[in-house]
Amino acid sequence: MRGGLSRRSALSARQRRGATVVEFALVAPLLFLLVFGFIEFGRFVMVQQSLTDGAREGCRKASLVTTSSEQAVDAAVRVYLQTVISDSSDVDKVRVSITPASLSGISSETPITVEVAVNASSVSWLPGNFLGLVGDPVIAAKATQERE
Repeated sequence: MRGGLSRRSALSARQRRGATVVEFALVAPLLFLLVFGFIEFGRFVMVQQSLTDGAREGCRKASLVTTSSEQAVDAAVRVYLQTVISDSSDVDKVRVSITPASLSGISSETPITVEVAVNASSVSWLPGNFLGLVGDPVIAAKATQERE
């Protein structure tokens, strides 16, 4: 009788092990998708905040009376973004627009707006359209400040 019980429990243990493998095979892809989705979402939030800070940095530079060149503002934004976006100097990847178009000769208290935009695919750590987003969404930030 004792031998019969041990054979039955051994068979039961093998069946449970097989069920565990099947359950893991079903749940693991969903778990990995969820984890990578959280990582990617966190990356997008980090890039959004960095773009906001970069736009503010550009506005600070543009608001100075001594700044008369749009290139100086553009350079300030791109230097700030280097820590987050490796190719921040690439004008196709990171787009910086300054309004008004010319900073020379504008009067004091004129509002200056700096907008920074980047495609999500340019800053994603994962290949392809991992999150299933339709198209290629744009992550953008804008800051406005008055000229000194």
